[in-house]
Amino acid sequence: MFDWDAFLARLRRYPPGLHSLWPPCPAEQIEAVERELGGLPTTIWEMLRRFNGAELFCIMGAAFTFFRVSTVPPLPPSEWASDWCIDIFTREWRKAGANRERDWAIGMNNYGGLVLLDANGNIKEWDTGETRWLLKNVPFDEWIDKLMDEGEEIMAELGV
Repeated sequence: MFDWDAFLARLRRYPPGLHSLWPPCPAEQIEAVERELGGLPTTIWEMLRRFNGAELFCIMGAAFTFFRVSTVPPLPPSEWASDWCIDIFTREWRKAGANRERDWAIGMNNYGGLVLLDANGNIKEWDTGETRWLLKNVPFDEWIDKLMDEGEEIMAELGV
């Protein structure tokens, strides 16, 4: 299982303000999502216990956004895009095609790659602009390492 506490410790080593994380998701909100869409993968359930949405490497906009579970009332549009939520994006993703009922939409990168966690705990990435797969069947922890490496490359390019 992915070590979210180690991940958060890693984020804390970066300069303040580079990442934004929202408070943990209340259990009743997670349960409501599970009643509608099925049991969340443990990896996502554990993430939501620690934070409900995050923006990483916020230098010129976020390089990556972990979706949150939608809230009532929703966050103001200046704080969070109303549809960038696990429950909303997952519902739409599943309706849009066959064999998607076990995929979970968990995030979006700055170039329009929708990140999905599949039933096997692997990541796949769908290019929303070109409507094609960019990445498939990458173990979650390897994908996180790639994500963090890309963020550090962006920082280096911008001299941060």
